[in-house]
Amino acid sequence: MTDMSLPAPAVSSPLTRMARTPSIPLTRTDGPAAALALLLAISIATGHVAVTPAGGALSALALFVTVVVVAFARRQLRADPRSASFVRLAIGQAAATVLLALANDALLIVAAWIASGRIMAGLIGHVGEWSEAKAARRSAGTAFLIGDMLLVGAALLLSLAAGTTQIGAIVKALPTMAPPIATIAAILLVGAAAVRCALPPFSTWLMRSLAAPTPVSALMHAGFVNAGGFLLIRLSPVIEAAPVARYALFAIGTFAALSGAVAMLARSDVKGAFAASTVAQMGFMLLTIALGAYAAALWHMVAHGLFKAWLFLGSAGTIATAGGRGKGLAQPWPAAIALFTIISAAMLHALGETNALLPVGLALAALLTALGVAIRSARRSRMSRLLVIVPIALIALNAVALALVGTVQHNAAVPLIPGYAQIGLLALFLAVWVYQQGVMRGERTLPPALHARLIHFASAA
Repeated sequence: MTDMSLPAPAVSSPLTRMARTPSIPLTRTDGPAAALALLLAISIATGHVAVTPAGGALSALALFVTVVVVAFARRQLRADPRSASFVRLAIGQAAATVLLALANDALLIVAAWIASGRIMAGLIGHVGEWSEAKAARRSAGTAFLIGDMLLVGAALLLSLAAGTTQIGAIVKALPTMAPPIATIAAILLVGAAAVRCALPPFSTWLMRSLAAPTPVSALMHAGFVNAGGFLLIRLSPVIEAAPVARYALFAIGTFAALSGAVAMLARSDVKGAFAASTVAQMGFMLLTIALGAYAAALWHMVAHGLFKAWLFLGSAGTIATAGGRGKGLAQPWPAAIALFTIISAAMLHALGETNALLPVGLALAALLTALGVAIRSARRSRMSRLLVIVPIALIALNAVALALVGTVQHNAAVPLIPGYAQIGLLALFLAVWVYQQGVMRGERTLPPALHARLIHFASAA
């Protein structure tokens, strides 16, 4: 009789299961990420790194945001066949940012700067077959190439003049450098930072990058654009040695902060309004650096990065437009907040504060605005009254954080402009903000010619 019994099941060992598991194929995106990770490890092992307050803040911000964004992308990009490529590029971007933040050698800074730009251009063109994504990638690549050339020029000038590529030695050699060399190098650094921070006229690449998926936007707005501010803080002695460069940075930052803030009103989409806001915030950060308030700029970099990442990741499920009609604070809130802020700045000036009057004043106005929104919402229900605690806690948190950052990150020895001039500039910013609130409430309208120009700026056509 034929044996009809079933064969005994094969024993599945761990090694057998591993052999049967399909391997993840390597792609061309693995090479840059692996090379950057290896370069970072070699730099740490050979002592070519230095932990500075700005570098530590940028590294921590980049790593934290990357972990959060990658976890978010696992859900949002689960049906995207390029999701694995996104994760690899995101890790490579984090490695490049950490290397940039910790490097103590001009050549390493240049290498990390260029690599992070190339990787971000690839992330912007994530949807490769879409014409909008291709155009956005080309626009970003062109802008980053300009910034790379500016940084390479500055690094070469400083290294040749100092006879070394070590950042510490370059800073020590600044007093012996010919003034024209230091000035040209500082202007080149300002230009490189302006490109990376998407300040006008380099805002086009940022506005076109909206073609990228939401996780890419979160990485970009929360960490990538902050590299320009880090670069100027890290090499602040070079900027301080060239007053012309500081005034140029001051002018560019002021224009970007004002134009970006007003351009938000011309965007009807959520992500577009966020992008215009980033232009304004980056202009404000570089303006703060020009004033010499490095501690305030550093805290602004961290706070804005975390807040903007939260906004972009939250915008993924938003289908409403960003039209702000009826969303502004009702009178007399805007005027009262502006008046209180100016009085507070005058009191700080009387106490001897000269570096950070403008950034501290604007931060106070923003927090008081949040308090006004919370108080308005508290009228709706008893539970919502607890929201009033949040802005009060934020005011306390910002005050404590700024004080702590100030203990490790010192400001410039000489402020760029006197305190009363900062109060006047603060009044200008607050006047624009009060007008903006009126437009958001629907009580005012932008002049047609200005509105058309802002649409062009915000759309980057």
